[in-house]
Amino acid sequence: MASPQPSITIPHFMRAWTLTHRGLPRDILQLSSHYPVPQVDSETAVLIRISHVALHPGTIIMMTLAPSLLRRFPSIAETDFSGTVVAVGAQVPVSATSHPGRYFSPGTAVFGSVPVSKHLQGCGALAEYVVVDVTQIARKPVNMSFAAAAGLPVSGATALALLDALPAPPDARARVLVNGACGGIGHFVTQLLATRENPATIMGTCSESSAEVARTCGCHEVLDYRNLTGREKLAFDAIIDAFGSQALWRDAARWLKPGQGHVYVSVGPALEAYTVAGAVAALVRQVLNRFMPVWMGGVDREYKQVLSVVDAGKLERLRQLAEEGRLETWIGGTWAFENAMQAFEILLGRHAKGKLVVRVQDLAPGED
Repeated sequence: MASPQPSITIPHFMRAWTLTHRGLPRDILQLSSHYPVPQVDSETAVLIRISHVALHPGTIIMMTLAPSLLRRFPSIAETDFSGTVVAVGAQVPVSATSHPGRYFSPGTAVFGSVPVSKHLQGCGALAEYVVVDVTQIARKPVNMSFAAAAGLPVSGATALALLDALPAPPDARARVLVNGACGGIGHFVTQLLATRENPATIMGTCSESSAEVARTCGCHEVLDYRNLTGREKLAFDAIIDAFGSQALWRDAARWLKPGQGHVYVSVGPALEAYTVAGAVAALVRQVLNRFMPVWMGGVDREYKQVLSVVDAGKLERLRQLAEEGRLETWIGGTWAFENAMQAFEILLGRHAKGKLVVRVQDLAPGED
């Protein structure tokens, strides 16, 4: 039995960006104005009226490459959202007395993410309503807007995974290189490094036009990513590759100190093209980066690749970091719901700054 918020009438249909087959967003996404509103389907499920959605490249990979046998169509695009709880299952905690910090009575402002398994079954966030399990949401940070909170889940959780993969937290004696310091993941990594007690010296790579953003996020030095080749040797204690540059990894012996405790941590090689061939090539590079011995041409440095799953624990860490003032979302642009395709085009261009956010709908009085 679902418990709705009395002041909000839940409609039977909603607007949603949907797809019925694989492909790039421009070729397959359609704006439906008559899509059924999902129902609370378990005792731990939550129905959320979505305010904002943040795009990320992982959903485009699924959109273009996930085999049709693994997907259910029609499907709604995207996974990361913010919004307001409007109905909950019987076992969802609604009282601060029994569940401090994790209670979600109707009217609660939240952020979260649709898990990959559910997303492949058709559930998505680029719509006016979404149903997810309570483990996939957290209360919106009190000092963050809905737009900013929508950008936290996947990119923020991946930033945490990159830092957790380091052998030890870097201190004031260390120098750290952050590749892609202004991107959706990288700007979170930079902030988390910069706001530590006794922070390391941070050099960030980005485009020349984004240098000021990188400094605002916490970089002490900024380097144009196009000018890495041929530079003098710079000795870093760690490299955090938030973009997935194969060229940087192949040249890592010039940038990263040798020996135990010095590691190259990456999100994995970026896809050169959203094609099956591009995906296979990226998988091959992942394996070779990790296992190719030096005598066969491998790089003489330790390589780690992270894979992050959004769950309640990571969402609560992100909420706490945001409320402590250690984490802000740099919004590279906001688009109205009907103009979402413009945001996808910028994301596909691979030079987005921060997070690209779609405003799904304005909040009703009392929902903020």
